[in-house]
Amino acid sequence: TAHACPLQPGSLLRSHLWSRVRAAVATSASLVTCGGFDHFLHESGLAYDDAVAVREVQSPFDHAGQGRLVVVQTHSDPKDVEAYTREMLDLLLADLIQVRRGALVLFTSKAQMKRAQDLLERGQHRELRGQVLVQGEASRTQLLRRHAERVAEGQPSILFGLQSFGEGLDLPGDLCEWVFITKLPFASPSDPVGQARADWLKAQGRDPFSELVVPATGARLLQWTGRALRTETDEAVVVCYDARLLRQSYGRRMLKGLPPYRLQRRESTGMLTDVVR
Repeated sequence: TAHACPLQPGSLLRSHLWSRVRAAVATSASLVTCGGFDHFLHESGLAYDDAVAVREVQSPFDHAGQGRLVVVQTHSDPKDVEAYTREMLDLLLADLIQVRRGALVLFTSKAQMKRAQDLLERGQHRELRGQVLVQGEASRTQLLRRHAERVAEGQPSILFGLQSFGEGLDLPGDLCEWVFITKLPFASPSDPVGQARADWLKAQGRDPFSELVVPATGARLLQWTGRALRTETDEAVVVCYDARLLRQSYGRRMLKGLPPYRLQRRESTGMLTDVVR
């Protein structure tokens, strides 16, 4: 069988939902991307509806007081996959030594995660391997239960995961004091749906990177950083090894959509510098 769906769901929503209800409330923690509602409004077919009102409700968390976002300045450009992965993994494994309770490491590909596992098993940080629980080694429920048991026993426990661990995962308190983001979570360029949508926008003379890729990546990054603070008493550090978050204009767009953590730049020397947003 063959099935087809619109490249943008807005037209369906307008005809089958928005035009048939007297009122509707759409709410989510990630409707705001890159600091605005534009992406959601265009995706949902509400961008040109005069009756639409938007409101951003601030979190009860004191993000600046409870958390830090540290952006590491690597020498290698993430576009040079081999060199960047090698440098990033060296930095990551050195940083994992600091973990005393719970931590979450989010990878953008299975190959990248496997490289980290291999380094743990044969590199200078072999002692860390016993602290790491890797997505796919057991069911998600079993991994999270073992993680909670280790932390409760006062042992360090580090979760390695992919996209599905970056959303909907609730690890309050000691269960997640560190979140390590290995790379900005751009969708795979081989994704056929993403490619079809990009081609559709190009055919209209529009810029798919700016209109589609950056907001979608910003939304995923918001979800990933959201694993850090889950209660009003949590304290956590988010470390992102992708310097494009500060160096590139599109990275700074994504940054606008993230919670107002205390923002710091970490140089190759290890020196930390506060960054004014």
